[in-house]
Amino acid sequence: MSRHRKATVRPYDSVDYQYTNNDRDKEKSLVLISNLIGFKPPLEQLRYALNFYAGGTGVDDRLAIRCQFSQADWPSVVQRLRLQHLQEAIGNADWEEELRWFIEAEGKDGALDEHCHRFINSNKHDFQDGASEKWEVFFSHESDVNTWCVVWRTNGCMNYLSFDHG
Repeated sequence: MSRHRKATVRPYDSVDYQYTNNDRDKEKSLVLISNLIGFKPPLEQLRYALNFYAGGTGVDDRLAIRCQFSQADWPSVVQRLRLQHLQEAIGNADWEEELRWFIEAEGKDGALDEHCHRFINSNKHDFQDGASEKWEVFFSHESDVNTWCVVWRTNGCMNYLSFDHG
């Protein structure tokens, strides 16, 4: 089970559960999203694609959300997802080295934030905003190749993207 979600027991039933904002019944999706990010986002402008799989090959979860949030919601998001601002990586040599390796920027010229924007933009869904210098970027504390989470936000809009394979 991903360390980025509230731990729940789920069967290894080899069923690929998919939820999108186009689904007629959104109630289960809203519960999943609320548990995931730490608050219930407003339905207007909420877009998501949640794919959960657990079976013989292990876990393969791929989750994407775009929603509005209020400043009052943000502390819950940071705590739930164990987020750290990209600037914290720049101030921590070990974490910056690990992050550069993870986003395939090790040994490449350019600022870390530019490489993070490239990573986000190559992994995001079409309904999510492209990352640029106007967005604040946060990674989950223990993001690595098998389990990662990135959030980028600006002006009351938040994009969430995570991957869990194991």
